[in-house]
Amino acid sequence: MALALVKKAIISNPSSLRKTVGIFCNAARNHWNYQYKPGPYPRTQAEREAAAKKYGLTIDEYQPYPEEMCYGDYPKMPDIGADSKDPSYPYDSPELKRNFNETFHAQAEIFGEDRYDISMRPRLPVLTQLTWFLCTITGSFLLYFYFENHKFGRPVTAKQYPQDGPHYLFSPK
Repeated sequence: MALALVKKAIISNPSSLRKTVGIFCNAARNHWNYQYKPGPYPRTQAEREAAAKKYGLTIDEYQPYPEEMCYGDYPKMPDIGADSKDPSYPYDSPELKRNFNETFHAQAEIFGEDRYDISMRPRLPVLTQLTWFLCTITGSFLLYFYFENHKFGRPVTAKQYPQDGPHYLFSPK
């Protein structure tokens, strides 16, 4: 019975099957949509306005990447890591610290909360970090080379073999 209904649906309206299969294929491809692909680099003011509208930005906010970077009309977003965003703001998706329809950064896979935060200031300057690292490695090598000539450990006598001479047993005969 169900098979007959499916056959009738396919024969009567083949475009509905194509749309249904398209929906499942789209879900399997992580919701990829042809509209997500950036367009060509905007050269005129009208193209810039259309690209800003496409990404939900104002003309003042919209600035594309340089043409030689090959990002097309994708907007250049500020480099703010998810860890630097306000934790008490009521985001639509609080686990990602994102709002609905918010434009992704071009390198969004790098700026997650569990990844690199480009806008974070380090606690110590890089020169100080490098100095501490080199001092630690140098100190380890100096200790190694000093104690290489001063071995210490458990004293052990040489192993006794029968051909080496008399041996003493510690059990009474």
